[in-house]
Amino acid sequence: MGNFMLVLQYATDGNLRKHLQNKQKDGFYKILWVDLIRIAKEIALGLSHLHDKNIVHRDLHSMNILINDGRALITDFGISKQLDTVTTENVFELNEKSDIYSLGVLFWELTSGIPPFNNLRDNAAIISQIASGVREKIIENTPLDYSNLFRKCWSTEPDHRPSLAEILAEFDKLSAQNVEFITNNVNSGSKRSKRSANSGSSTDKCPVELIENTISEEIKVLL
Repeated sequence: MGNFMLVLQYATDGNLRKHLQNKQKDGFYKILWVDLIRIAKEIALGLSHLHDKNIVHRDLHSMNILINDGRALITDFGISKQLDTVTTENVFELNEKSDIYSLGVLFWELTSGIPPFNNLRDNAAIISQIASGVREKIIENTPLDYSNLFRKCWSTEPDHRPSLAEILAEFDKLSAQNVEFITNNVNSGSKRSKRSANSGSSTDKCPVELIENTISEEIKVLL
């Protein structure tokens, strides 16, 4: 059997990470709220389409989101997996929740303009911090409804992460927020806080269990 070639649409504006970098000037990041919400919703809609086809992406981060004429497109399905019809519902939900975790990190990156853990490249240190419940710090002028949404997405407990239907239902309310811009001083680095990843609640899970539930997703979004 010969080789197959996949021809895809050309994205005029590069990947999302570069798109956000282009919104930085003199160490200051600024994005229109309506643009942020539109991009976030388009990514969520694309992921919803994949999950409807029983496909989990498994490598969702800002360099795998392309921007074409301002529209966000999910790409790079190199390690994506289509779960067959004999896959149990529990297995699919666990894989699906992994994508939800990564989606939450993407939502945060849209407010910060920089990748998560941007100034920390030692994977061992990242693992240690995540296992201790550390997540990226909420950017100061982020609307509470939006920050609550992505904090739920990156919960250490997969069962506590919202479904895509629940996420998409939030966007009408988010679009109505009386916010013009989100800004961030990117020169200050990617700040982190020792807070629970479970939307502010405490956790009794041991580090090994926390790593098992979160670290693979967090490391992937840094690549």
